[in-house]
Amino acid sequence: MKDFSLLFTALCKQSFRFDRSKQTGKTKWYIFAVYGLLVLVCLPLLGLVAYLIYQLGALAASADAVPGFLTCIFSAIQLVVLLFGIATVLNTIYFSKDNEMLLSYPVKPQTVFAVKLTFAYVLELITNFVLSLFAVIPFAIGAGMPFSLGLVFSFFLVPVLPLLIATILAIPLMYVISYLKNKSVVSTVALLVLVTLLFVAYFLVINSISMAEESTDIEGIILAMVGQINAIADIMLPNKFLALSMVGGPFGTALLNFLYAFLIDAALVAFACLISALVYKRSVSRQLETPKSSAAKKQKYETGGKISMFIRKDFKEIIRYPALAFYCLFEIIIGPVVMLVLGLNLGGMVTADIEEIGMSFAELMAQMPHIVALVLICFITFFVFATNYTATTAFTRENRNFYILKIIPMSYGKIIDAKAILSFIVNEIGVVLMVALALALIKVPLLSALITLVVCTVIGLVFSYAQVYMDLRNPRLNWDNISTGLKNNYASLFSLLLSFALIVVLIGLYWLFSLAGIEIMMYIYFVVVALLSAVAAVYARKVAVKNAAAMIENITL
Repeated sequence: MKDFSLLFTALCKQSFRFDRSKQTGKTKWYIFAVYGLLVLVCLPLLGLVAYLIYQLGALAASADAVPGFLTCIFSAIQLVVLLFGIATVLNTIYFSKDNEMLLSYPVKPQTVFAVKLTFAYVLELITNFVLSLFAVIPFAIGAGMPFSLGLVFSFFLVPVLPLLIATILAIPLMYVISYLKNKSVVSTVALLVLVTLLFVAYFLVINSISMAEESTDIEGIILAMVGQINAIADIMLPNKFLALSMVGGPFGTALLNFLYAFLIDAALVAFACLISALVYKRSVSRQLETPKSSAAKKQKYETGGKISMFIRKDFKEIIRYPALAFYCLFEIIIGPVVMLVLGLNLGGMVTADIEEIGMSFAELMAQMPHIVALVLICFITFFVFATNYTATTAFTRENRNFYILKIIPMSYGKIIDAKAILSFIVNEIGVVLMVALALALIKVPLLSALITLVVCTVIGLVFSYAQVYMDLRNPRLNWDNISTGLKNNYASLFSLLLSFALIVVLIGLYWLFSLAGIEIMMYIYFVVVALLSAVAAVYARKVAVKNAAAMIENITL
């Protein structure tokens, strides 16, 4: 027990230290400011979600289906926790850099495994608590459920099932990842294709569920789903027993239901731990003992411009690591996928006549291409520019090789340009894909597509230089695995805030120009936005290049 306590404490300290890349250890005020602004921006959205779930609780109570809906809410939370939990289990248990050191300690491998599994559970516990705060509690209040110990203990029991599934799934995934470890490009392409297909499948399933009912009455749709909800709840027995322990009734019945839920979860966890613990030592030892290939390979030397060479080198580094490639290229996955699903949904409706207005949706868009262009620009800003992780990790992904930037025969200004140009290229791919899909599937006017392409290209330059500069101000260096290094990156939070601010400014300026009541003013609006963005791009580059030398020289590992 002493070994467990010491190892768990050390793992928590190592993982939750505020900033491991700064020797001074001083907290920068703007870090808290960014987090504070992000919370303020997200609170209205989270509040809306909580209110909708509160109303769902009231409807469930009126339909006498509270246990079924609560069971499905637990299951939905578990699905989200599982999506984060698989990566956490893999990086914490099987692919952690401290495995070699811990296996040499006079501590049983079972103890090391238990420590890492407990740490993964703590991380899932945090995620579950945040989700439950805006889902379970509003539902309980809306349904008029009495306060019970089941509600308190649900925070601790709900993450157990996704942890079980994650530990089981992590075993075959670990072997697959190990097999693809030295096949970087193949594994990267496979990962990107797989994730893209999963996103498409997910959105299509969600859409099919939402479009299943023809009625526009939300209350009628929810009441019609009661039978399906109860059928799903009957399958998720641990969650159903937990839900039954919270809905009220005799104390003995509630306690018995809670014990059922606890015992089922405990049995499943014991089974998962038994299998995973048996695999852990052998698999990790095999990874550590596998000799690395040292065969001489034919070297290819190339010459070219410094910026272009640096861009190629940076891109090859991204592609070499599948997790890093997925993170950096996420914007060219999520944006086009959302546009693809949206286009598939609206494809048949675009050309159909709308009786109320006597024309099709495509004809309606053709009469106001400026509004269509504005919607596309805002859409791309949120799904592409805000997720440009190639820029927000420009210097963070250098990790312990950051010092090389100080000694290579290349000016700091050119390094900034190379990082920003690579980010801009990835941005532009996402923009072009989304515009092309909008043209092909939603039948947006060609003029709207051209305006969107030009304006978003200029805005993309602003975001690229601004995001690269923000990452240079506070890069997360000296990390052991990619997930730890890139998670909660401050430049990424800044990007999200910048995208929200830009959308507000774009809509505000559009409203201001529309007050003139002159059609040509709506197109002058886009010229003004493009010119202002060009000036902002020049200014962002000037600031980044001007401060690059001082910031890079002062950064130490």
